[in-house]
Parts: sequence; C-alpha cells; structure tokens
Amino acid sequence: MSPPASRLRQTQPYMRHLERVANAALARAGHARLVDGLDIDPMGVMQAALLHDVLEDTPRSTADLRAAGFTPEVIEAVGILTKPKERTAYSERITQVIAAGSLPAILIKMSDNEDNLCPSRILPDATFLRERYATAFARLKEAAAALGYTGR
Repeated sequence: MSPPASRLRQTQPYMRHLERVANAALARAGHARLVDGLDIDPMGVMQAALLHDVLEDTPRSTADLRAAGFTPEVIEAVGILTKPKERTAYSERITQVIAAGSLPAILIKMSDNEDNLCPSRILPDATFLRERYATAFARLKEAAAALGYTGR
C-alpha cells in the first residue's frame, strides 16, 4: 500500500503505520468503553483501524470483507473512512467522517491523523500537511467529545 499523501515519508513498511493507528485506536476505544462507559467494541475498532485503507489502496471490496467474516460494524467503519472515488478536499472528507456519527470511525481517523503528524512520517517542508492533520485532529476530537468520549 502507498502512503496517503506524497509528502509523507516511507521509512518503514506501510504496515507499521497501520499497526500504530490500530494500537492508538484500540487504546482510545478502550478508554471510551471503560472510562466513558460507551457502547463500543475495542477489538472491532482495532480491526477496522488495520483495514482503514484497504478499500482505497487494494482491489478488495466490502463484499470481500464480509466473506472474510468481518462484522457489519467493522465494515461500516472502514467504509466511512474510505476516500470517495471523486476528488474531495481533505476538510470535506473529515466533515463526512464526523457527519456519519460513528465513534469508531472518528477514533480511528484521530489515530490516523496523529500518526501522520509524527515527525518520522512527515517531511520537514510539509507545513501544509502538518496544519491539515492538526486541524482535522482538533475537529475529530471535538466530534468524539460530543459523542461522550473524554480521552485524548
């Protein structure tokens, strides 16, 4: 799989990004369930986080995910996180994720943005990407809070 933006560094296998996103999303979902008392399945969130780019970066479809035994909730979150086929501004994609009202998808996208902000992933001259991801993270965190999430 390729990185989601050309100004991101590919210093490690892309799978490492998916693992970091999944681990962060799992921690957030665990907080949502255990601390906030929200009805969320941390393991399902982790699965969706590992798959969050699969529909846009591979020939796989939602039917393939169903056939592989993933739950409807996991498939729904992956679908929400998948880039639309038509070119869409990043801020609009974040608006669409928020509008879907899916806490799992929001927590995964927060984790994705957080990882994309990591200095080891973003090129030093990519100020616009840092601003884009930081702004999106703040919007997603606010949306998660509106759904009852109190974590970072």
